[in-house]
Amino acid sequence: MRDFTAAAGRLRSLSLGAKLLYTAFTVASIVGLLVSWRLYGAMVQDAGSAGYYAGAAVVAPAPPATTQADAPAEGPALDLGPELDLPATPEAPRVLVEQISERKLLEVTHFHLFSVPVYVLILAHLWLLARLPSWLHTAGVVAAVAASGLHMATPWLIRGAPGAAALMPISGVAMLLSLGAMAVVSTVDMWLPRRTRRGEAAPPAEPGPAEPG
Repeated sequence: MRDFTAAAGRLRSLSLGAKLLYTAFTVASIVGLLVSWRLYGAMVQDAGSAGYYAGAAVVAPAPPATTQADAPAEGPALDLGPELDLPATPEAPRVLVEQISERKLLEVTHFHLFSVPVYVLILAHLWLLARLPSWLHTAGVVAAVAASGLHMATPWLIRGAPGAAALMPISGVAMLLSLGAMAVVSTVDMWLPRRTRRGEAAPPAEPGPAEPG
């Protein structure tokens, strides 16, 4: 395997075609992260991750109580009798939530275990080629791998312990920030002008992707 940390700063030496290709990938990566976040909200809806993954009981918000000021100013008053008097503050209705099946969760996990690592691998390689301090390279890789791994494992943690539901948005935000930072910083760095030492010729441009013969 090639040591990418030894080639830090080579993004700026890429050919125009390679820069356009990698920029398209990083832009698509950021859009994919945002779409995934929106998809998560559409799946769990008001039930939250505890209801979606663990089938925890969910209580809908109580409707606003009517006051004397909200009552109409005119109109006949109806005497319903003591047996038909409604409570002043009705109890909030319980919402039935269907827990995701184990087979469906296995299918989702299986898909993500093959796609997310490849996604992180490509972005991390571009990150390691950016002109950044070595400690920042390491910190970025650790943050991206840890956030992605935790986000894939969180549905199973919630299934066993609904109280761990807070890990889902936390790991999702951490994944969005770490991978998004990798994509943005790598894209900006590759389009910056190349730096050369005084009296030293600029390095040749890296060749773009080979065209099929």
